[in-house]
Amino acid sequence: MDTRVFEPFALSHWVALAATALAGVVLVRFMRSPAVAEARKTRVRLGFGVILLVAVGLDPILTWFRYAGEDRQMATSLVLETALPLYLCDVVSVILALALFTRSQRLAEIGYLWGLAGTVQGLLTPTLYFGWNTLEYYAFFIQHGGVPVAALTLVLGMRIVPEKGAFLRALYWSWGYIVVVFSINAAMNFLFRGIDLEANYGFLNAKPEVGTLFDHMGPWPFYLLTLQAVAFSIYALLLLPFRRELRKEGP
Repeated sequence: MDTRVFEPFALSHWVALAATALAGVVLVRFMRSPAVAEARKTRVRLGFGVILLVAVGLDPILTWFRYAGEDRQMATSLVLETALPLYLCDVVSVILALALFTRSQRLAEIGYLWGLAGTVQGLLTPTLYFGWNTLEYYAFFIQHGGVPVAALTLVLGMRIVPEKGAFLRALYWSWGYIVVVFSINAAMNFLFRGIDLEANYGFLNAKPEVGTLFDHMGPWPFYLLTLQAVAFSIYALLLLPFRRELRKEGP
C-alpha cells in the first residue's frame, strides 16, 4: 500500500513541475542567446553538471542519515537496496553531467533520449516518499527535474543534436543497461541474502511499491517488454525533429 507522505499532483508536486518547465525555458533561451558571452555559458553548463552529480550523490547520504540513528544495520541495508546510483535516472544524470562538461555528442544524444523518454515519467509519477519540508524532496526534484532540463539545454540550447544511427544506439544502450543492472540486482541479492536484501534497481525485478505508470504495463516480467515498446516508441518520436541530421552520413 502507498503510505508515503508525498502526494502526487498535490501543491508540492505542481510547484516542482512548474519550476522544471521554467528552468528548461530559461536555460534553452540562455544558451541560444548571442548576447550572452561564451565564458558565461561555460560557467553555467559546468555548474549545472556539478549540481546533477551532487543530487545523485545525496541519495545514499540522506538515506543513511535518516535511518542510522534508529538502526544502523537497517540504514546500511536501505542504502544498498535502494540508494546506490543504479536507477536509470541516476545513470542518465551522470551521463548528462558528463555531456555538459565535455559537450560530447554521443552522451548528449543518449541523455536526451533517456532523459525525456524515461526520467520525465519518473517526474510525473515520482517514487518519492517525503514532502517538501525534507532535503529528500529537493534532491529528488533537482535531479529528476534537472535531467530533462539538461537534455533540452544540450540539444535545443547548445544544438548538440542526435546524429544518424541514434535510434539503434539508444536500443543498444537500453539493452546494455537492462543486462548490467539486472545482473547487479541478482549478485547483490545473492551476496547479501543473509540480511534479506532485495535490490530492485531499474525496477527490473518488481514494480515500485508506490503507484506509477508501471501499474498499467502488466505483471512481471511482461511489463519489461511493454516498457521497452513504450520507450522505443518515444525514442522514435523524440528523433522526428532531427530527420535531416539523421539522414546525413557520419564523418
